[in-house]
Amino acid sequence: MIRTLIFGAIAGYVGKKLYDEGKLTEFKNDLTTRFNDAKAKLDEQRADSDASSTAPVVSPATSPAQPLPH
Repeated sequence: MIRTLIFGAIAGYVGKKLYDEGKLTEFKNDLTTRFNDAKAKLDEQRADSDASSTAPVVSPATSPAQPLPH
């Protein structure tokens, strides 16, 4: 329990230092930018796959399948 309290105090101290120096704001902005870029790429990929997904669907009734061996 003492270790947890010591670790929490250290984490709080370091966190306050980072906050005061503005490092956390920089990190948040960087993270937001990366998230928005990834989201835009994913939207583009989905749009491309939707446009190219016009291939006919092959159902088991129409496919030239062979029966499975017993």
